[in-house]
Amino acid sequence: MKFLPKFLLAALSLGVASAAWAADVQKYLTEGQTAFMRGDLVTARRNFEMASKLEPRNPTVVGFLKQIAAAEAKSASNQGAEQDFKGIIIPQIQFKEATFSAALNFLKQKVSELTGGKKSVNFVLKLAPEQQNAPVTLSLTNIPFTEALRYIAELVDAQVEYQKYAVVIKSKSGGAAPASTTKPAGEAPAPQ
Repeated sequence: MKFLPKFLLAALSLGVASAAWAADVQKYLTEGQTAFMRGDLVTARRNFEMASKLEPRNPTVVGFLKQIAAAEAKSASNQGAEQDFKGIIIPQIQFKEATFSAALNFLKQKVSELTGGKKSVNFVLKLAPEQQNAPVTLSLTNIPFTEALRYIAELVDAQVEYQKYAVVIKSKSGGAAPASTTKPAGEAPAPQ
């Protein structure tokens, strides 16, 4: 008879430990997913790796770790694309109530001019028309292309993402419009 209470006590403690273990896994999954959605890959990876130690075959953990690895690989190649433009120093920028699109065309021309035509930049805009036509007033001297573009994007509440073949500019607010590309300098916009 004394064996039965000890057995029940052991079973009960295993049940409590199992519930705590499951709660830990769920906590790591929740924190990992939240960090992933924020774009914080370091925190996401740390949480999913902890969950993986507790439950290595969990399909959610495995899937997110694969997504994180792919995002990190893409990020590494995108940083290389950004590095290509960091060394281009624009001597002077003077915008007074220029449209955002006109400012981008100016930067595009300057990249080509300053590199002797060896480099060019392709912009892909994922912005609402009002952001593309927003006025930009800015005065800068001896500034890297990447910083100039970041300043100009900030003025219209946009963010810059360097990709292998293009620089994507999208709204920070998330309300992205359909993608469009900037017109070459001197080309008039299509009538509305």
